[in-house]
Amino acid sequence: MALFSSNIDALIYLVIIGVGLYLLNKLISATFGKSKKISLKQKMIVNFSLKIATVLIVVFFVIEGFPIISLIDPTYTAVFTGAISTAIAFASSGIFANFFSGIIMMLIRPFEIGDLVKIDGDKGIIREISLTKMKLETFDNLIIEKSNAQVISSKIVNYTIKLGKKKTFEDFKKKILAPQDIGFKGIYEDISTSKDEFEDNLKKAYESFPTKIYPKLYNFTFRMSFPYRGFRVIIDEVSKLCKSYQEKNIFRIKPQFDIVDYNISIVVKFRLLTFNAQKIFDFQPKFANDVFNIIHTYKIS
Repeated sequence: MALFSSNIDALIYLVIIGVGLYLLNKLISATFGKSKKISLKQKMIVNFSLKIATVLIVVFFVIEGFPIISLIDPTYTAVFTGAISTAIAFASSGIFANFFSGIIMMLIRPFEIGDLVKIDGDKGIIREISLTKMKLETFDNLIIEKSNAQVISSKIVNYTIKLGKKKTFEDFKKKILAPQDIGFKGIYEDISTSKDEFEDNLKKAYESFPTKIYPKLYNFTFRMSFPYRGFRVIIDEVSKLCKSYQEKNIFRIKPQFDIVDYNISIVVKFRLLTFNAQKIFDFQPKFANDVFNIIHTYKIS
């Protein structure tokens, strides 16, 4: 027997219940979202559970609430119910794929909100993570939304180093050093920051935080091509530029650069180290543009 005496009553109650569930979802999501005591993982699970419960309640009232459904032959009702279930399954297959991808991402934790990453060629800061999707703000100030299923199948580069507990300077240095930092042989020592100066910068950064727990360090790299002619003059000016960025305290550690390839041009890899991801976001494009201007000002035709 149907829950309501007429189809009109059932429709009115269904609309009221639907609107009520929608507002309840919004209210609970907003309340949980503002709470700092609840972890992101718990918030995502609650939001997803609410959505599943809402769908099940609506389907229940559609099947059990309308008198017209009870007039249908039980055989056809079973077929009808099966068809609805199949339709819901197909409609939500993408949601479930994203949901399980979200669970996997929680376990492997490839990034967190505020991390500086590159996903499928898109570089930027993670601004939002939900159980089914994430939002990335690029250096062009574009918000890119990616499903978790899409993210989990993409190549992810995270420029964030989790330093953890502050033990010794040697532990701190090991986490930060790149392969090209070890040795500073040949041309690297000639064109780049000297080993002693770089170590000095690292020590100042290490000692600048009095707490035992270090924040995250953002290690952002990018490459630029330099001409062979006039390279010495250009690279000297780039060295001065790096020093000026350090003196202005834009980046905590002086920007580093190394030659990584010789081809039709000289490829130089730059590395920016900072404890504030927003500084990379705000100043990396300007820094790259300053280097570009130096190249075109001092190159020999």
